[in-house]
Amino acid sequence: MRILNYKKTILGFSILFLILILSFLYPLYGPADFNKIRILSDENGNRLGLPPFPPSFRFILGSDRNGADILLMMIYGAKYTILIAIGITILRVLIGGLLGILFSFWLKLLLPIVKDLFVVFRIIPHIIITLLLITATSTTYVKDGALFIIAYQMIILVIVGVPSVLISTSDIIQELKGKSFIQGSYLMGASHFHIIKRHLKPFMASYGLLLFVQQLLNTLVLIMFLGTFNIYLGGISPEEIVGTAETGSLGIGAHNVPGQVSSLTKEWSGLIGQNYREFYRVPWIVLDPLFAYFFLIFLINMIKKELEAVMAGNYKNRRPKIIMKNNTQDDRTAPDFTFQTKTELEN
Repeated sequence: MRILNYKKTILGFSILFLILILSFLYPLYGPADFNKIRILSDENGNRLGLPPFPPSFRFILGSDRNGADILLMMIYGAKYTILIAIGITILRVLIGGLLGILFSFWLKLLLPIVKDLFVVFRIIPHIIITLLLITATSTTYVKDGALFIIAYQMIILVIVGVPSVLISTSDIIQELKGKSFIQGSYLMGASHFHIIKRHLKPFMASYGLLLFVQQLLNTLVLIMFLGTFNIYLGGISPEEIVGTAETGSLGIGAHNVPGQVSSLTKEWSGLIGQNYREFYRVPWIVLDPLFAYFFLIFLINMIKKELEAVMAGNYKNRRPKIIMKNNTQDDRTAPDFTFQTKTELEN
């Protein structure tokens, strides 16, 4: 594996790493209330305005209706958005991959049955199945229950994604098992463990990384959809967004009226879901986390495309090529047809 072939991948993961560092270090430099201001006043105590405040020198990305700085909330919630999505993806790939290997080698007779049973996960969108199982986690505030809610939500999101990973893994293995070098190993008496260790391991490492990135994209999209249904990772906060009654008849600054529930962890999909109704009135409240989420998806998609391009290039260079080679210098009329790879020819 040449590092120079993965410049975009390294750049993408480096940016994600920096965002995580900023998010984890937030308690060291950021206020716990996200610089919340209920009333903006000048030096003489004259009232200048009420939240939400537009982007300015004081609020770089603006504030929400509670007067909290949106940029600070996004920095704080970045670790939940990224790490929960990565954790879900890792569990999906590990569990689905191991089950795919198990059914492809030792439970081959059950594999068609399993695929038929899991076809429901391909027909019915994941968001519908997830909503049926996860809605209860965003209806009531649970004190000190964020970790339990996150664990339950992750379990549900892992379960709905394992079938697709299992099927993809089994399809890849079935294709690789049809290769001549693996068939030859079986004819020579190789065991399943030997085939996996010696022949499939290099392929599965590359395919596994690509599958991980694909599943990470799917997980991020699914989490964003959950946010639009007011299902937030970690549950809801006891503090509502004031002035956002369902009727929408109250103008900006109606702070005496209870409103939309808010995300406890301030993860980005929650910030989008709790504020998307504000698009036409105070658009920066929803556009800020929305653009950040799109940027996150853009980074992952950039990594995915580079991995696909590198894998396609490696496969092309390894394709067998027929050449003609003379056995002796004297007998130039007797060609010897041999198979060599493109890499061997270049060397």
